[in-house]
Amino acid sequence: MIKTRCISLLLLSVLIAMLLTPSIPTRSQKPQWEVSAEGVRVTVGNIEIYIGATTGISDIFISGVEVISGLGIWVFAPGWEYIGATPWEGEVLEPPTVDELPDGILVKTHARFSPDTNTYLEFRGVYKIYNTGMIIANTTVTAYDDTEVQAVYFIIYFPIDTLKGQTIYMVYGGTSGITFPEEFSGWSIASGTYSAAYISLPQGDIVFVALEPTALGYELTDGRDWGGNVYEIITTLRSAGMIAKGTTMKVSLMLYPHTRGPEFTKLIVETFGSLGAAKSTVETLKKSKPRTPGGAKLLAECEKEVKLAYDAYSKGDIESTRAHALKALELAQKIKAVERRQRILFFMVIPGIIGIVIMFLLAWSASQKVRKEVAS
Repeated sequence: MIKTRCISLLLLSVLIAMLLTPSIPTRSQKPQWEVSAEGVRVTVGNIEIYIGATTGISDIFISGVEVISGLGIWVFAPGWEYIGATPWEGEVLEPPTVDELPDGILVKTHARFSPDTNTYLEFRGVYKIYNTGMIIANTTVTAYDDTEVQAVYFIIYFPIDTLKGQTIYMVYGGTSGITFPEEFSGWSIASGTYSAAYISLPQGDIVFVALEPTALGYELTDGRDWGGNVYEIITTLRSAGMIAKGTTMKVSLMLYPHTRGPEFTKLIVETFGSLGAAKSTVETLKKSKPRTPGGAKLLAECEKEVKLAYDAYSKGDIESTRAHALKALELAQKIKAVERRQRILFFMVIPGIIGIVIMFLLAWSASQKVRKEVAS
């Protein structure tokens, strides 16, 4: 009887623990969404993403904790007159739409700043959110009339309450870690260029990868300088001057918030490096143009693996991406080896054999001639 009660209590404890434990997203969960006049709220497991109807990401939460508090375009008119920030401000030209896809959803937004501001810029956002929780955020700025600006920025906001004392790692060639200061000590924290960046927090991790352009200059700043409660990563898209009608500016960024741990984050970044290496290797091989049938065949296989790697990466399937990228690099090494062997065969061995055959034929012909002369 006592044993039965103990087992029952144990099972009850396990059940309670399961109910109280925060859910961790699996590799693939279908996004859920709600559309309102303000924008679109998307949930993938315990990841929440808020996309503003005015174009931009206003918030990202992991397990209920805000980790990004703004991402979009900030515009200042001459004299540093603040015009607006697209995650929250602007005129909605078309209500946001959501299209369901086999591997996620596609959210589209279209807005502009009021013409009364004399800032004739419109903004289109295309956000693909995969079942894995990975986000491809595409923002396009178009001048629909000549517009004079002081600056156009692409900015990411991080809430100080969540990030203070934490470290962001900026990747560009090497990796540098920058700690968010707990106490305000000045506006500028660091500057440089990044192709990828990542942060590991108690609640989860978030990874950024620059897709277009493939590297972004940045200034990491402390918003407490102007009374804010955010850290900012600021990328300058346009400095002071006139933006001609029809000019476009585009930023495409991959964001991957997840709760699969720092090792998975490192795998994402390493995979991004392998993918870049595979792509550049293929481009180099294509320029050199393999001169042998074996090399050409392997190059076609190598290109196929790179394409498969990019397809997998775009879906957040990091393991498959890494496998295809490494396979492409392996094939690239084989191409070089095959080219060497077949060039030796085609340009040294075969010509050598032909030379020997020719010499043999010449010798045979000469001997036949001598025999005829002797016979006569």
